Amino acid sequence: MNVETALLTGLLAGLFGSTHCLGMCGGIVGLLHAQIPSGRGGLAIGFHVGRISSYLAIGLLATGLGMLPAAAVPDAAPQVMRWALGGIIVLMAVYIALPGRFRDLTGQLAAPLTRRMMPVFSKFLPVKSLDNAIGLGLLWGLLPCGLLYTVVATAVMLADPLATTAMILAFGTGTVPLLLGGGLLMLKFRSAINRPGLRWLAAALLAATGLLIAAGPWLSHAIDHPWMQFLVECVS
Repeated sequence: MNVETALLTGLLAGLFGSTHCLGMCGGIVGLLHAQIPSGRGGLAIGFHVGRISSYLAIGLLATGLGMLPAAAVPDAAPQVMRWALGGIIVLMAVYIALPGRFRDLTGQLAAPLTRRMMPVFSKFLPVKSLDNAIGLGLLWGLLPCGLLYTVVATAVMLADPLATTAMILAFGTGTVPLLLGGGLLMLKFRSAINRPGLRWLAAALLAATGLLIAAGPWLSHAIDHPWMQFLVECVS
């Protein structure tokens, strides 16, 4: 997968998958934002800088692990990892295409754990400075997240630090609008990205990307057409 495809994959997964974040992290979002001093709302961006930094560190570690099989079994690893990477991206597409109540359920399953983490976060509150906000964000980024783990699994298969960096940064950026907003703004944004047509379009793009990655060589051989060659090259 090239950097551009990784960027698009991460952004779509973060933007359209982030609705589950409210079920899992809604309490943390409320707690952190409520502790920002009046007139210093800009500190909220520090939470997300820290959170995405944690994501990136986890993703790069996963990429390092993914680079090991290629050295151990150079002949078999590329094809296996290609199919695995394509399959994971198709699963992302399925997740995005699911009705909202099912996606929310996945976040709600982890909600009890996040509630238990509240006392830990409280030790670092109130938010007094940008570095304090970033530190809280780093801690936030270490909380279990099924969607993040899917992206991390993709990073293992990518085995490319540059592509992983692009995908993780795009993924984290895609989750920011829903988690940074509040009240009516959050509800309006959630309603917008939950529109079936838009959600299905994003899912279709991800599914097509996954299929092209997994079966690209076979498709380009079976369908000898310039457009198919072009599409396969776009994600290679």
